[in-house]
Amino acid sequence: MDKHHTKPFDFFRRVKTHYRVVFINDESLQEVLSFRLSMRKLYVFFSTIFVVIVILTTCVLLLTPLKYYIPGYGNNKTHMQVIKMKRNLDSLSDLVAAEQLYEANMRKAINGDYTGKGDTTRLDMNQVKKEAMTIFPKTGK
Repeated sequence: MDKHHTKPFDFFRRVKTHYRVVFINDESLQEVLSFRLSMRKLYVFFSTIFVVIVILTTCVLLLTPLKYYIPGYGNNKTHMQVIKMKRNLDSLSDLVAAEQLYEANMRKAINGDYTGKGDTTRLDMNQVKKEAMTIFPKTGK
């Protein structure tokens, strides 16, 4: 059980241990490239690469027009236009719904299927005949 337990001193010693990475040409067996690395150097290298990539990505997104494709990012003018368009859409959808209801009621009335409250106002036929016979209707003067 003691073999699998690593001491903190063991860990730091392994991190500081140097390794050699050698690239050899397979045909001529010549050494092409050689690196002397430690785990600490690899950690610093990959951490630096990661930070540089994050900074470059952030700069590209914030300093170019790509920022407008980020959800929630935009200028106030476009936000106000969106609000205005939503209001117009709501108004138009209410208008379409009212016209569809009107059309359905008119179809029912024409077909004789209307079940709503009927207009029970009666016309005075004598008054209607009088108004139909006059050429110039009376004005409020």
